Amino acid sequence: MSSRLRDVLGLTVGLYLVAVGLLFALDSSGAREIGGAGLIEGAVGLALIALGVLSWLAAMRARRFARRLSRAIGHVRSAGEWRVDDAVVRTIIGDIHLDLRSAELPPGETELTLLCWLGTIQVRVPAHVGVDVEAQTFVGTVDALGVREEGVIRDISVRSDGYEAATHRLRLRVSTVIGEVLVVRSER
Repeated sequence: MSSRLRDVLGLTVGLYLVAVGLLFALDSSGAREIGGAGLIEGAVGLALIALGVLSWLAAMRARRFARRLSRAIGHVRSAGEWRVDDAVVRTIIGDIHLDLRSAELPPGETELTLLCWLGTIQVRVPAHVGVDVEAQTFVGTVDALGVREEGVIRDISVRSDGYEAATHRLRLRVSTVIGEVLVVRSER
């Protein structure tokens, strides 16, 4: 897949999801007669619109970063020693598990954006690294640095003590549509 196609694919999919969602929502409202069960169609329509908008926003945000890792179905896991740079990691169905305890973080601030439509995002950060987390889920659980919320449309913004003074700082932007987000600091 060419890089140009990869750049516009998220925008195109988002636009189609919003269009189909609008058709379902309009049908259930009675403004346009297409046929079908109104309540279910309205819920499906709103869900498709939300997925389309999230896909579009994620694609726009992802275009700012040079390094991207995408997987439609499957898990993304860190293994062994590796270097962390500004990046976007995303999957539609699957889990993202990153263990940064053995990773090489450059001095200064590094930004990681982790996006998962259906699955779990888990990040382990060493204690010496300053962490700034913005995490959200449409339906599920968010637990970032000990701050926990469950339910529908959960959003947490938390920063570790001494973030600004830390030599290595990590800005995490984490989102799921349906799933769980867990960001923890390890002692080692």
